[in-house]
Amino acid sequence: MFEALSSAVRAIAYASALTGAGSVITLASLRYDSSTGAAQLTRVIRLSGLVLAGATLIAAALFLVRLGGLDDEAARTALIGSPLGAAFALQLFGGLTLAAAAGPLVRQLCAAAILLSFGVVGHAATQGIVSSAAVVLHVSAAAWWLGGLLVLLRASIVMDRKAFASLTMRFSQQAMWIVGLLIAAGATTAALLLQFRFDPAQRYTQMLMVKGGILIVLLGLAGINKLGLAPRIAMSEMAFAWIRRTIQAEIGLVAAALVATAWLTTCYSPHTSGEVLHRQHEQPQVDGPISIIDPWAPAMFPGSQTAAGYLVIVNRQGVEDRLLSASSPWAEQVTLHATPSKGGISKMNELTHLAIPPGKRVALAPGVYHLMFSGLYAPFVEGDDVPISLRFAKAGTVNVTLKVRRFADYAKSHQHQQ
Repeated sequence: MFEALSSAVRAIAYASALTGAGSVITLASLRYDSSTGAAQLTRVIRLSGLVLAGATLIAAALFLVRLGGLDDEAARTALIGSPLGAAFALQLFGGLTLAAAAGPLVRQLCAAAILLSFGVVGHAATQGIVSSAAVVLHVSAAAWWLGGLLVLLRASIVMDRKAFASLTMRFSQQAMWIVGLLIAAGATTAALLLQFRFDPAQRYTQMLMVKGGILIVLLGLAGINKLGLAPRIAMSEMAFAWIRRTIQAEIGLVAAALVATAWLTTCYSPHTSGEVLHRQHEQPQVDGPISIIDPWAPAMFPGSQTAAGYLVIVNRQGVEDRLLSASSPWAEQVTLHATPSKGGISKMNELTHLAIPPGKRVALAPGVYHLMFSGLYAPFVEGDDVPISLRFAKAGTVNVTLKVRRFADYAKSHQHQQ
């Protein structure tokens, strides 16, 4: 339920951001005259800014609620002092300024701030400046396309066919470059996120393929408009009517792509194999060739940059298996570590794999082994359920959920068992 609500809010934020920012930059690039309907589009821009500001505040509130509320100092620090907080600030500032009916130059600066926010946080932002820049370019191109469609739709109502045909041709000429940028930046971003590995079984890859399918249909409609309908608008009432329908269909497909993007960025990670586990009522213990007992993670202390995960692995197979890797949509990287102690001093060594003998169990426990989460999107807070995928050499991918609890609770339980 929480993921669905977060995805819905994010989709609304995406739609309003691209509508407002895209309309601003397209009005400027197409030189759309205010006497031919731009006043109505200005109202759309103001409304988009207001909706974006509201969606940003709701998204920030949901983030705080999950972390423990506004009264929790760690939650406030995680929001204010993080890239996510910076992205929220850019979107809130941009949205409120657009809603305030500022002049063209100020609106263009606000549009730039809104588009820049997409490169500050998220999967791509953790991959470096190249990936962040590619995301900003991709989103900017998509915003221009959506804004252009809205401009054309409005112009088709207030302009005569000859003037509308001229505007459509200007849009088509610019769209050739913008669409090329959209595809190149999107492909670059996807390649960097997937680390140049294409795995159709990965849910993140599957969702990217859905977005790619939507883009192909969009390109098909755009080609029909440019080559088949636009040259005939001035002479044919039928072509004029049909191009309005195709523009409406393109807007609908852009909306579908935004919904898919919101769901993708909320529920999946490019580094997670197989199904994402974060489902209501799912049992944390997994039985099978590999069984997982008591998966948990300690709540993080304020200021911590990494988190740990623990569990017990039972190999019910007749042969040795090996834990090769782990991944989670909550972190950019999950690595396996041993914590040997010598002379009372503990050292942490990263492992390439962990052998699980047949019929035996291996415990990932404090002071022995642990999973380390780095590049976290949010700190682990008591009560959280953290989905994680474990990849074994023979058993394949095993999906479990780590229950976040206080470390003191583990110590108390462990002492009782002894």
